[in-house]
Amino acid sequence: MLTNKYSKTYFAITSNAKQRITEGYTELHHITPQSMGGSNDKDNLVELTAREHFICHWLLVKMTEGKDRSKMLYALNGMKAENRYQQRYNTKITARVYETYRIEHAENHSKTMKGRPAWNKGRILEGIELEEHRERTRNRKIDPIKQAEGQRKRVEKMTGRKQSAESSLKKSLALKGKSKGPMSEEQKQARSITMTGQKKTKSHGTNVAKANIGNISINKDEVEKKVKQDTLQSYLDQGWQLGGKKRKPA
Repeated sequence: MLTNKYSKTYFAITSNAKQRITEGYTELHHITPQSMGGSNDKDNLVELTAREHFICHWLLVKMTEGKDRSKMLYALNGMKAENRYQQRYNTKITARVYETYRIEHAENHSKTMKGRPAWNKGRILEGIELEEHRERTRNRKIDPIKQAEGQRKRVEKMTGRKQSAESSLKKSLALKGKSKGPMSEEQKQARSITMTGQKKTKSHGTNVAKANIGNISINKDEVEKKVKQDTLQSYLDQGWQLGGKKRKPA
């Protein structure tokens, strides 16, 4: 570590903290960071308030250079991580400092990782490790609202039409477990019953006509369908015949 005005402030804070009894919330701090050779010995540990802890990591960035500064940027970046055991110190000052060094950290991390393969690339899980991975995957909870929001964004991106997360969720739940692909005769019958009596839009006829332009009727085993010219031959090779199926006389 460099000896400068920042190091004097740093050691003043840690020295004062060593000589007092602090009540309330504190965080354990390594005076000489572990990444720079610091140990877990009692002499190298000190209890700091959340505010002091943040300031000390800020000072450590200013007290180092080269690889050590890179390590301290990682440590300062971690000061924003929160969990039930930590009560991070947050003010406008910490937000500004964090933003400034977060940009430097991101650039530094990019340079550090450039050219390095991913730690799990090509790795094959086996035995207990594989089973634990499968168990985590099975137990992973998916937020249905977030899932629906993702679906809404995909639909919006593809069609330009907006759909609410609630609508997307309802649609997702309604289709869950249902097979995809061509409708069965039962599905066709159910849709026919559902649509009976409902008025078609004014543009329905036009849309159907446009969709059927260039279609050719073919039939096979009492089944009729319409196909495009470019796919006709492949159907004929499979035994389909030109023309619609024969209708029974009324």
